[in-house]
Amino acid sequence: MKLDPIRLVTTTSMLDDKTKKRISNRMKNVEELVSEIEKASGIAYPTYYLEPVLAISVSSDNFGGLGILYARTIPVESKGSIEIIVQLSATLVLYATKSALRLVLAHEFLHYLELVKRFRSGMISSEIPSNSLYEELYDDSRRAIDPLGVFPKRPKLVKDLRANFQTGFSDNKLNEKCRKSWIEKGLPTAKISIGANQVKISMEALARSCFDANVLEFLKKLDSSK
Repeated sequence: MKLDPIRLVTTTSMLDDKTKKRISNRMKNVEELVSEIEKASGIAYPTYYLEPVLAISVSSDNFGGLGILYARTIPVESKGSIEIIVQLSATLVLYATKSALRLVLAHEFLHYLELVKRFRSGMISSEIPSNSLYEELYDDSRRAIDPLGVFPKRPKLVKDLRANFQTGFSDNKLNEKCRKSWIEKGLPTAKISIGANQVKISMEALARSCFDANVLEFLKKLDSSK
């Protein structure tokens, strides 16, 4: 699937031209960090794109709180097969520090590898919906592959990924910036129930899917080294 990563931002009528230009100018950071991750892992980064609507997850029990979904790694059906893509919030690109952006991009890369591993090994089952934001954050960290096997020559990155995603990514300064500069200014948002934050895929499409041969070989070596 070929995507212009910023097309949804540049073509939407929900953002003013000044905001669109600021987001576009920040894309160089994404491109630089994606290249960095590819060099460190030896694997091509999956297809990614920017989502102009800020997704906010809301706990169904009212005790888990509200959280901003800065990025998601999603399997989608395309032309009868499955492709795994990374969805990045425009607010992440616009407001995050470069170090925070690096961590989120690397974490979603780990999710991508984990999904390929699951799909090719047949380890697929229905996920029980989380009932609170805390449970969702815990599940998020559990569904990512261990960073040490992917970035063995980047010990600081591995340490930071483990520290920041053990109970889910949280950046108070970034959250506050999004609240003041995006949500309170009436820029586009969408509330998503945590339990509904799931994707359905067909077994037929999965059976027809072909994943990156380099990724498959990497995962094979990773398993054999354990």
